Amino acid sequence: MTEIIVLIGFGEAGHGIGRGLAREGVAVRTYDIKLPTRQGIEMRAKAGEAQVAAYDALAPAIAGATIVLSAVVASEAIAAAATAAPHLTGGQAYVDLNSVSPATKRAVGEAIAASGASFAEAAVMARVKPHGHQVPMLLAGHDAESLATRLNAIGMRTEAVGDKIGQASANKMLRSIMIKGIEALLIECLVAARRCGIEERILSSVGETFPGIDWREAASYYLGRTAMHGARRVSEMEEVAATLAELDLEPIMAQAIAKRIGWAFAHLREATWQQGEPRNYQEILDRIDDNAARS
Repeated sequence: MTEIIVLIGFGEAGHGIGRGLAREGVAVRTYDIKLPTRQGIEMRAKAGEAQVAAYDALAPAIAGATIVLSAVVASEAIAAAATAAPHLTGGQAYVDLNSVSPATKRAVGEAIAASGASFAEAAVMARVKPHGHQVPMLLAGHDAESLATRLNAIGMRTEAVGDKIGQASANKMLRSIMIKGIEALLIECLVAARRCGIEERILSSVGETFPGIDWREAASYYLGRTAMHGARRVSEMEEVAATLAELDLEPIMAQAIAKRIGWAFAHLREATWQQGEPRNYQEILDRIDDNAARS
C-alpha cells in the first residue's frame, strides 16, 4: 500500500515527523489551525522546506489520505479528533500522538469511532528532535499491530504494546513523573542555590553523589525544555495527574511538578534568546532572577 500521511498540527513534532517521512519519499500533508492566519506564514515556509503539502482546510487535507497523525497540543486532542471525524472514512486510520492520559485517549477514540476509521493511540517516548520520524513510539489499540507494521514500513520506529486504548499512554504518563520530576527538582534547587551563590558547588556535589551524569549538561537541557516548552510540559503533567487519579493514587508529585515548571515558565515566557534558544542553565537562571526582581 502506498501511504499518504496527514499531520494535524505542524509544531515541533509535526514538522520533525513530516520532514523525515518526506525524505523517505512518503507523500505528506499537513493541516494546522494557524496556517490560514498571519501566524501561518512562517509555518507554511517550514512546510515547503520540509516538502510537506500545507492545507488551509482539514477536509481536503484528509481526502484520499491513508493515515492521519494527530500532533496538536494536549488540550486540543479531543477537539482535533471531533473536527476530523466527519471527514474520515472506513478505509482510513487515525493515530493520536498527543501526550494525554489514557482517559483522554479513550475519549479521542470515541470521537473517531462514528467515522468508521480505525484508531490507535501512540505514546512518543523521546524528544522528536533530533530523531524526527524515527522517534520511538508505542502504539495500543485494536489495530495497533497492523498500524505499527505499516508505519515501520515507511521508516518510523513504532512498537505495538497492547490492544487496549490506554496501554501506550500509561507508559508515557508514568515515565513523565520521573523525567519532568528531575526537571522540577533542578529548577527549584538551582534557583534557590543561585540566590545563595552556591549553584556550582551544588552541581559538583550532586555529580559526586550520582557519578556518570554531567549535571551541568543535564541542567542546561532540562531548564532549556522549560524555557522553550514550559506550557506544553505543564499540560502534560496535568494529564499525568489525571492518570494517577484514574489509578486511585493521589497525584501529589505530579501536581507539584506542574506547579514548579509552570512557575519557572511564567518567569521565562517573554524571554528572547540570542541564538533562538538558551545557551545554558546559567542564562536561564539569570532570566528567572531578572524577571522575579521586577515582579
